[in-house]
Amino acid sequence: MILEAFAEYLRQSDPEAPATVILARWLWERLSMPPENNVDRVIHCEVSLNRSKGPGQSKLYWESGKGAPCYTFLANSESGDRLLRSLYEYALSYEHQKWARWLHVIKASDFNQRRT
Repeated sequence: MILEAFAEYLRQSDPEAPATVILARWLWERLSMPPENNVDRVIHCEVSLNRSKGPGQSKLYWESGKGAPCYTFLANSESGDRLLRSLYEYALSYEHQKWARWLHVIKASDFNQRRT
């Protein structure tokens, strides 16, 4: 249910943006507004949004604007940790799929460059 909601958001997002950035933005949007549905309620229960000075060691963070503070997403429980890990791995698999599609249409000759 939550992966489906994120997948739909990901499909509607900018294809040039990295999927992990889109995930961070999606989580930030869900957590910064009151829950409207079951997906939002679960995210509010399992994930917290913490303000930080920078990305640091976290794999998943969101910077809301130029010069704005960074936010780090932390799990509130073991199931929240699994949820965040699953969402992150889904975002990475989406990036791998985009790479594979791009690579599939490239020919070996596209990598040859003539020097003049």
